[in-house]
Amino acid sequence: MAEVMRIYRRRLKQGFLRRAYRLAVVFSLFQKSLAPDETTDSLADLEDEVSDFSRIRCPLCKWQPDAASRWCCADCWHPEYFFGGCETVWNTFDTRGLCPGCGHQWRWTVCLRCSGWSLHEEWYAKEKD
Repeated sequence: MAEVMRIYRRRLKQGFLRRAYRLAVVFSLFQKSLAPDETTDSLADLEDEVSDFSRIRCPLCKWQPDAASRWCCADCWHPEYFFGGCETVWNTFDTRGLCPGCGHQWRWTVCLRCSGWSLHEEWYAKEKD
């Protein structure tokens, strides 16, 4: 009887693995390509500009990032509601919030110090006339 149960469990496990594999294949057919369909020229224009971090600060805690600060393009529930993160790591202020990996324009930026979310444009200090 123990031998029969062992064979039954093995076949059950094999059937589960086959179904899981088929399901993975079906889902992979609906997955978008990792490469973006369109490229933007705006990233090339932004690379020509020299980054000046002296006028960039968190609107909530006034922390100032530097050239070594890094953010990650990842799925975000609140407040951006973006679910196509490409996991690129870069300094978001080098590109004004434009991900160099997938081209997503981030409207919100999280502070690496206080973990608060603010609109990306609010990080840039306004010039006084």
